[in-house]
Order: sequence, then structure tokens, then C-alpha cells
Amino acid sequence: MLKFISKRYIYYVMTLVVCLLLMGGTFYSTRLKLLATPKEIAFNTALNSTQKPTNATFSSHWKPKKYDPPPPETMIAIVNNVITEKEEPSKLNSFSKAQEKKILLVAVVNSGMIDYTLNWIKSLRLTGQGDKFLVFAIDQGVVDELTLRGYGRQVTLIPNDWFHVPLASGMALWKSNNYRPITHAKSLVVERLLYLGITVWFTDVDIVFLSPFIRQTLLTQMAQRPNTHMVFSQEVDQSSINSGFYMMKPSKITKQFMDRTIQEQDATETLTQQRVMNSVLRQMFPRDLTKSPYRLLDLLLFPNGNYYFRMGLPKKLVAFLSM
Repeated sequence: MLKFISKRYIYYVMTLVVCLLLMGGTFYSTRLKLLATPKEIAFNTALNSTQKPTNATFSSHWKPKKYDPPPPETMIAIVNNVITEKEEPSKLNSFSKAQEKKILLVAVVNSGMIDYTLNWIKSLRLTGQGDKFLVFAIDQGVVDELTLRGYGRQVTLIPNDWFHVPLASGMALWKSNNYRPITHAKSLVVERLLYLGITVWFTDVDIVFLSPFIRQTLLTQMAQRPNTHMVFSQEVDQSSINSGFYMMKPSKITKQFMDRTIQEQDATETLTQQRVMNSVLRQMFPRDLTKSPYRLLDLLLFPNGNYYFRMGLPKKLVAFLSM
């Protein structure tokens, strides 16, 4: 009996010692944190962070640029093709309100893309998108050809002072020396339109529209979450965006995003707009899609050509097809 009591006593004592050691360690650790200087706290936080630091994060101190108004002929073309539509408040968010948006469906092309452009316009008409869209022409040949085809109100020459580098008028192969400057021009046009208070609905002309509800789908995506400023189609599922189809609100966030994109495009002689856009998105915004200001369109509904044919998607499923 005495031996049993002794063992039980020893067990209680050892348990008490372990508890005291744990409490002491916790107190000491907490005391160190409380006594740490702000610099030490910041250093330890950065040291323990799993997110790599970047040079281009979103800055609340960033100041928008100041641009002169576009030439009268460009402004007239823009006004003639703006779509005014109400963005319905989100049913999931009681604080959201209906807002009137000025939307412009935009493409940027040169003479080498005329056939693609006419095919794109045909798909707009077949899906009932209306006749309000604007082709920004890199060269006069685009203006002449589209005017001849009856689309004079839907085309305008890009003002010379919008360009950063000279562009070719012929068809540019992907990743060729002439291809990168053309993709750069797309960014420049989009940025200027954002500064006019326009919600930019940008598409490449190698896209075929297959549904009449695409614009409403994009606006619904914008309205469902109050902090959504951009909606992109995808290149790879949940991994990278496709810069050939997206919608952007005219906000400080989107203007800063385009500013960073253009800066990086100015600094590179090899990367295309899409590569740069993906890089800037990763740098500026959190990867948590519930907190970031952009959303991704469903790849099944808005597929690129490679994904569409590889997966054998039915035509009735998709809203558009990007080649």
C-alpha cells in the first residue's frame, strides 16, 4: 500500500513540475513579445512571413496621371459607341447600390487583322450584341477598310501621342518582334479610356462571340462582390489570366494596375502584354481571390481555343471562343 501511494505521489509531483515549466515558458515568450520594440516586431513578422516581398504592391498613396482630352474625332467615336447600362445591386450584399455604367466594347487592330476583325464583328451581330463597339485602328488602312464595309462610326485612328513605340501595320506573328509593340498599344488605349470614366470591355478580334448574354454576365460578376474592379478570362485554370478578354471599372485600382503594366511593358523588349499583366497582378494583389480586386471567368464558359479543342467542349456550353 505504501509503495502504491509513493508512486502516485511521484506522478502528481512530476505532472505539477511539467505544468509549471510550460507556464513559465509561455510567460517568458509573451514577456519578450511585449518588451520587443516595433522594429523587432516588424522584422520578426517579415522573417516569419511565407509571402515573398515584391517591389510593386498596391499603394494607397499612388496618384493618377493627368491626360489631355483626346482629339475631337476620337471623342465623338467614343461617345457614339458607349453603352449606358445599370449595374444591378448584388442580392448577396445588402449595402450595394445600382450604378449607371458607361461601357465601351473595344478592340485594337492593325491592317493585318482585318479578316479577324470582320469575323469578330459578324459574331457580335449574330449574337445580338448591338452595333455599339469601337475598333481603335493602329494604321489608316483599318479605318479605310472598315469604313468601306459600313463601319465608319465604329472605327477611329489611335492618336499619335498615345503611342510609346512605332507599330507595324502588317499581320504580326505571336512572339515576333512586331507582336509585342501591338500588345503594348492595347494597354495604352485601355488606360486612356479609364481616365475618361469608361468601363472598358476589351476583346481581341480572334474571339468569336457565341452568346447574347456576355455583357450581362460580366456586369453580374462585378456586382456580386463590391470590391471587384476587374474581370478576366483565363489562359490556364486558376493560374493565369488571358489578356485578350476582360472588363475594368474606371477606378484608382485599375488605373494603378494599368500604370504598372505599361511601365513594365516600356522596360521590356521580350515580354508580351499577357505575361506582364500576370506578373503585375501577382505583385500588386493578394492571391486569395476573395480579397483581391479581380475575378476570373469560368474557363468552361469562356475558353481559349487550346482548352476548347483539347477538352472537346460542346459549342452550346461556351459563351465565347478565343483562338
